[in-house]
Amino acid sequence: MKNKKLLTLSAFVLCNFILTLILGIQYFKFVGGYPLEIFFTVVAHISNTIMIYIVLAVVLFLLYFLKFPKIIFVILFFTVNILVFIDAGVYKIFRFHINGLVLNTLITQGGWESLDFNKTTEIFIILILVFMFFSELFLYNFLSGFFARKEFVIAKKHIFFILALSFLIIILDKSIYAYSDLKNIPYITRHSKLFILYQPLTVKRFAQKHFNVKIDEAVSFRLAKKYSGLNYPHKKLEFLENKKHPPNIILILMDSFRFDMLNYDITPNIYEFSKKSLVFENHYSGGNCTRFGVFSIFYALYGNYWDLMLGERRPPVFMTALSDLGYDFKILAASELTFPEFNKTCFVEIPATKIMDKPKSDDKSEKDAIIANEFVNYIDKKKDKIPFFAFLFFDCPHGSYDSPPAFRKFQPAAETFNYLLLSKDNILPVFNKYKNANHYDDELVGKIIRKLEKSGSLKDTVVIISADHGEAFFEKGFYGHNHGFCEEQVKVPFVFYIPGYKHKKYTKMTSHLDIVPTIMPLLGCKNPAGDYSQGISLFGSGKREFVVSYTWDEMAVIDDNSTVVVPLETYNIAGVKIYDKNYRELLDTESAKSAVFRLTKLQKDLTKFQK
Repeated sequence: MKNKKLLTLSAFVLCNFILTLILGIQYFKFVGGYPLEIFFTVVAHISNTIMIYIVLAVVLFLLYFLKFPKIIFVILFFTVNILVFIDAGVYKIFRFHINGLVLNTLITQGGWESLDFNKTTEIFIILILVFMFFSELFLYNFLSGFFARKEFVIAKKHIFFILALSFLIIILDKSIYAYSDLKNIPYITRHSKLFILYQPLTVKRFAQKHFNVKIDEAVSFRLAKKYSGLNYPHKKLEFLENKKHPPNIILILMDSFRFDMLNYDITPNIYEFSKKSLVFENHYSGGNCTRFGVFSIFYALYGNYWDLMLGERRPPVFMTALSDLGYDFKILAASELTFPEFNKTCFVEIPATKIMDKPKSDDKSEKDAIIANEFVNYIDKKKDKIPFFAFLFFDCPHGSYDSPPAFRKFQPAAETFNYLLLSKDNILPVFNKYKNANHYDDELVGKIIRKLEKSGSLKDTVVIISADHGEAFFEKGFYGHNHGFCEEQVKVPFVFYIPGYKHKKYTKMTSHLDIVPTIMPLLGCKNPAGDYSQGISLFGSGKREFVVSYTWDEMAVIDDNSTVVVPLETYNIAGVKIYDKNYRELLDTESAKSAVFRLTKLQKDLTKFQK
């Protein structure tokens, strides 16, 4: 390489690469002391920076051959390094990287004050920005002058060596993570979100299919608390010593069972049972998809903790408490609990013998029937007085909306349908198919309730009937779930039976995060809910101003008048959007401004259980 301008640019890239690595050292504050953990994070940091610079190199040399002036190169790398510098600071505060929530906090009036930033901090940041820009400009001019004065040639073998070394570092990084994910090594997997734009590699399905690797092995390693990134729970849970026989607990979820499906016409068995129960008519899931909906129930935490709990293979304190209290477990699901990875989160410490998530059938309605019968048989055979926790997860109202012919009450109902061709004009047969699926699963739930009543178990059993999320049919422009936070996707039924409690309906806003804080006192837990959750007791005097719901890369803050949707991932950096109660976007109104400002208060609560 003899072109002096190209040599200057190459050296400029290399110097900035080293600078980016140095700025990224700030992330290592969150790395533990295990030798392999330290080795992996160093390799991952270098690998991640290499991958970012590969993209930058393509852009940079395109600009070079288009003969852009040098100031463009200076601005480009100044921007990259200042973003890394800011992101590292953001990560210290929020425990996640630059995203819509962060940008909203920084640009909203009062946002900086909510972070306790004073004038001195603001001046310091401005000085850093000025210093880094002129440092980049000086570096480019220095290198340009250096190569103008001296002859310097880069041989092809040197370029090949750099490329080969870079490739090997990337392979090493991805291989270590993939192996750790397969073998459940938490001090590696917990760092999947440590570096900005880092992409972990998982090969579970490939390894299972081609090499017969078992991917559901129990976690044998427990991350030492001093190396954990979590402060969960805040305090050790304490229980009443002379607590009477604790109640059995049954949690029944019907996938995609939305709030308006609970009525005598569609779900008569659940509706009749609700007359003996507490009914919360304004109840919201912690997510618009299964991952975050189920997670929010068991952990009573916001969805931003999913990656942390999965990475550390940390069980919910609720399930640990049940285990410590001597509960037996019966976990039944019509679909596998490996994706989402509930076997590594909610049920990570539950013995495999207590879990059945692979009913032997290819038919979805038969699978639901199998798990219902399995639980009925469990009650029939259970003769001891040991309390039990049962989780039943029915699948018929999800996706294909299956039901046997005898339960196809609502017509016209589609036999099959093409998702790509659905619209508001032709959705009725599909909606009826969905209602029939709910109607069928209601019969299975009724069978379970009747068994509990007949066996006498109901008088000692707390029963919860709800859903992981809802399902939309173009009422607000959306179909299905997992994209949007209209009430059809996130508002779900919540029937709560507690022995000795009289039937009552509640219209106050409640959340899946409130379930565990309500149950724990029934188990004799003396700790306040804030020690282990972000929920509140359903029986407390406190009233929710809003609920929080998650999807893969967005968070919604929902109150009685509006829904604020915030992008959470760096790649999805779109602005905050505000919708009214009918899910119509609001623009430049006072209510919209008020809703956005609420995020600046919420951001502190998001990191409540992180170190």
